[in-house]
Amino acid sequence: MNEDERFAQAFYEDLEGGRLGLFSLVARTVFDVSGYFYAGNLLRSAGLRPRDRVLEVGCGAASILIRAHGLRDSTRRYYGVDVCLTMLERARENIKRRDLSGWVSIAAAPASCLPFKDRSFDMVLLAYVIKHLSDETFASSLGEAYRVLLPGGHLVMWEFLPSPIPWINNRLYSITKARRLRGYEEIVSFLAEASFTNPERFSIFAPWLPTRTLAVVATK
Repeated sequence: MNEDERFAQAFYEDLEGGRLGLFSLVARTVFDVSGYFYAGNLLRSAGLRPRDRVLEVGCGAASILIRAHGLRDSTRRYYGVDVCLTMLERARENIKRRDLSGWVSIAAAPASCLPFKDRSFDMVLLAYVIKHLSDETFASSLGEAYRVLLPGGHLVMWEFLPSPIPWINNRLYSITKARRLRGYEEIVSFLAEASFTNPERFSIFAPWLPTRTLAVVATK
């Protein structure tokens, strides 16, 4: 784990551990319900199929993996990794509560060093991860995603967009401890450098502020 990943880990350990007061309570609620709002858009836009092997990088409480697996009646095991150990404990509880222990597996790992063999997955998801990554770490994380994807596989990521209103950006940086908020053109440039092709935007509805999000699917 590098410096910015360790910083993100410390932030989410404080957040998930309840050490940020009301913000921790609100964030936990958002993490728990996020899969119910995002998974439908994901399935329609990324073309997730029942036989696809899926990895989510920054899986958090595993709500997206759980929801997506159920909606697609998947015949494959899904995998998730995260740097926040406290969050992973809650993810294990959520998986067990829904009787998916044999279908969803999680582990501690950073985006820049994935513990999987080459060409292991049909789809890699990054939900609200890349704002915490420096340009160098973002590039290496895209390289890792490319490595573990099968040829023709899809990388799907969504994140907050930078706002044209400066005070909103300032609040986003303050609240989320983001390192960089990137626009679509910058993301496409990073994807091209990592050899991904055919980037396509799609819509993700967030029922909380800020509602502006960047959602992209690209192909290996």
